[in-house]
Amino acid sequence: MSSEIIRLPRVTKLELIRLRRRLVLAKRFHRILRDRLTLLLQEFYFTLKRIAELRGELNSVLREVYADYFSGASAYNIDTLLALATHVPTVEVIVGSRNTAGVAVPVVEIVKSPQSTALLPADFSNLQIRREKILNLILQLSEYERAAILVGNEILKTRRRVVMLEKILIPRLIATIRYLTMKFDEMEREEKARSIKVKQRLSSRRGSSQ
Repeated sequence: MSSEIIRLPRVTKLELIRLRRRLVLAKRFHRILRDRLTLLLQEFYFTLKRIAELRGELNSVLREVYADYFSGASAYNIDTLLALATHVPTVEVIVGSRNTAGVAVPVVEIVKSPQSTALLPADFSNLQIRREKILNLILQLSEYERAAILVGNEILKTRRRVVMLEKILIPRLIATIRYLTMKFDEMEREEKARSIKVKQRLSSRRGSSQ
């Protein structure tokens, strides 16, 4: 924790008032950032949980179609597979964004495209049936993985700001305010002592003159 004193251009009571206002604002900003950090951490853990669920679901679907895919691929040469691939309908996606605890994260949606009228071999029928689900899962997974990266970066930034306020700025403000308060208190005591001495001298002079 830093307890250094902030260097001031002038040591005045006006500066002391400004420092006290800065301290109030710094503490308020610190509370806001800590609340924001809590929300970001909750969103980050939820995103990680969702990624794990989507990965498990995607792996389960892929296990169902991999056997059929490899058996079908072994039955045809590369030219035939490339020719069959031209009959697969294209898929368009829309990319947007949503706000998550102040962080803009991507949202990806599939635009429904017309189904191909071409008949694919029965070896690839299971893959065709599961195709749309696989694409949806991949897009959702990419969406949440990107969100995890963005939210994670925001967590690091927010945490650095919280630590800077908590360990550096607020302690320095408190130390400077304490120093100035003690300095002004000492100046007031010295001023009172001088005024008492002046009064004593004046009263002694009046007594001697009488």
